[in-house]
Amino acid sequence: MAIGALLLLAGCMTSGRDTYQTSGIDQWLTTENADAIVNAMAAKGMIPATIDCRFADTAPGQLAYVSKFTWKRAPANTRYHWEIGDPTYLASKEVKANRIGLRRVFAKVVRDPASGQKVGCSIWAS
Repeated sequence: MAIGALLLLAGCMTSGRDTYQTSGIDQWLTTENADAIVNAMAAKGMIPATIDCRFADTAPGQLAYVSKFTWKRAPANTRYHWEIGDPTYLASKEVKANRIGLRRVFAKVVRDPASGQKVGCSIWAS
């Protein structure tokens, strides 16, 4: 509980830019944890600046992803959306984001060397 509270309350400037990490430690977040962190940071007026993603260490045959974010102050009236998944899934989310006036502001694709599978993560903003 204390670590979670510290994670939500902590923020550190990186490279002199107005970009923040959720904590001083690089911590990979499950989708559920990431949703909670994104909501908590939004309540503080922050939006994701970058997202990193990779495959989670799970049982063989079970796909799971983890992510981590850096943050920036939200410009006035900015809407955003983030997703993580396989490239086909992200392509469908790209179409939907564009239809509601969001444009991709950050994206990354990672290939698992063992399986050859790819996972991507993207942020769209208005």
